[in-house]
Amino acid sequence: MFILLIMALGSTWLAPFDPQELDLSARLLEPGPVHWLGTDQLGRDVYSRVLFGARYSLFLALTITLLESALGLGIGLVVGWYQGRVKSCFLWFANAISAFPSFMLALVFVAFFGQGILNVIVAIVAVEWFYYARFAIQLVEEIKQIEYVQVAQMMNLPLRTIIWRHILPFVYKPVLVLALMNVGSIILMISSFSFLGLGLQPTMPEWGMMLHDARPYFNGASWLMWAPGLAIFATVASFNYMGEYFSERISR
Repeated sequence: MFILLIMALGSTWLAPFDPQELDLSARLLEPGPVHWLGTDQLGRDVYSRVLFGARYSLFLALTITLLESALGLGIGLVVGWYQGRVKSCFLWFANAISAFPSFMLALVFVAFFGQGILNVIVAIVAVEWFYYARFAIQLVEEIKQIEYVQVAQMMNLPLRTIIWRHILPFVYKPVLVLALMNVGSIILMISSFSFLGLGLQPTMPEWGMMLHDARPYFNGASWLMWAPGLAIFATVASFNYMGEYFSERISR
C-alpha cells in the first residue's frame, strides 16, 4: 500500500520519461535497461505511464470513495434516526436502484454524458452511495437501543448533540472500513470504463486506458497489457487486505 502511495505521489520524480512523450522511432520496444517495461505503440515509456497511472487511478478511486461514503453516512444517520416513512421511502428507492447492477447504471450514465473525470466521479457516486447509507442505517438502529442514547433522549439533549457525540463515533469507523474495502472495486470500475473507451481522455496514462490501447498488440507486445494489469491487481489486492485487517481490528 505504501509503495502505491509513493508511486502516486512521487511519479513526477520517479518516472524516467515524460509519460506523454512520443517517440515513433522507439515504438514497441521490449523491456530493457533503458525502458524497463518497454514502450507502447507510440514510443511512450510504459514504466513511466504505469507510475503516473497510479496517480490518476488512486486519486479518482479515493475521491469517489470519500464522496459516496460521506453522502451515504450523512443520509444513513438521518434515515436511521427518524425511520418511519423516511426509512420506507429510502428503502423503496434503494431497492429500485439495487435491482440493477451498479456498474451497468454507471456505464449508462457515462455513455450518455460522455467521457471525463467529472462524469466518471458523478456516475459512480450516484449509484454507489446508498450501500453506505443502508449500512449506516443498520448501525444507527442498533445504537439507538443502547441505554446511554435513550438516557440522552430522556434528558432532551439536542438531536445534533446526540448524533454527534453518542452515535457518530460508533458509526463512522465501520463505514470507513467498508469504504476501504470498496476502493478496489472502484478502481476496477474506473479501469473498466477506460478499457471500454468510456472513461478518461485517451491521452491520459490511466491503467484501464493503457489496457484499452494495448489490445491490438497482445500477441506481439504482451508487456503492454501485463504492466497495467499487474498494477491493477496489486492495488485491488492491497486495499482488500487492508480492509480485512482493519475490519478484524474493529471487531475485537
